[in-house]
Amino acid sequence: MQIISREELKKAIDHKENYVLIDVRQPEELSYGIIPTAHNIPLPELPAALSMDETSFEKKYHFKKPAKQDNIVFYCRSGGRAAQATHFAEHQGYHAKNYAGSILDWSEIDKNVHVY
Repeated sequence: MQIISREELKKAIDHKENYVLIDVRQPEELSYGIIPTAHNIPLPELPAALSMDETSFEKKYHFKKPAKQDNIVFYCRSGGRAAQATHFAEHQGYHAKNYAGSILDWSEIDKNVHVY
């Protein structure tokens, strides 16, 4: 499984690199803050989401469905669910990375994100 560091993710965000950042936490957890540019797909919904056609996906999640060759980065609160999401996506043929530090790590550099 590929891992992305906080520094690598921050550089990708700051330089508007080509990536899709997906937060796999539950909707009620988003009130603690999200990483800039992130989209939310709760982990239990990920298998169904990745099997949707593009139109249905965009209608439900309000962003373009990632293509298999896109650079996808998953994160959660502490990295466990992100690791599951990354593992699943890789097995479906997606190019995915796990931001293992997730919110706990990101909160050290972003005052809008709170540890819980």
